[in-house]
Amino acid sequence: MEQLRDIKDIVEVPDSSFETLLGLIFLVALVLFVAFYLYKNRRKRRRKLTAKEKALNSLKSIDYNNPKDVAYRFTTDGNLWIDENNQDEYRDIEKELLVYKYKKDVPSLDKGLEKRVKRFIKELK
Repeated sequence: MEQLRDIKDIVEVPDSSFETLLGLIFLVALVLFVAFYLYKNRRKRRRKLTAKEKALNSLKSIDYNNPKDVAYRFTTDGNLWIDENNQDEYRDIEKELLVYKYKKDVPSLDKGLEKRVKRFIKELK
């Protein structure tokens, strides 16, 4: 029995495996969430505009101080937005804008015509 004198009492070993497991689960969930978020935003940013969306952006950015630009951009980009509801109005505006095309010097844009063009563009969606 004398040989057993150096046996020590049972010592408690700290166990933090549960906290480690919870930390790993949280970390993996966080990484997956960030990856999913970045993937979704990347797809939104890379979506290309359709021809109609480009034409609408072009129509909304018309400079009304340049009547030639108004006439040409309205006829080329507005043509994509013609449907049976606004076809007559588009044709009328296009006929009135014909005065501002194909000439070197053109008068300033008529205020009534400018309002009609703005109203037509506002109704597009």
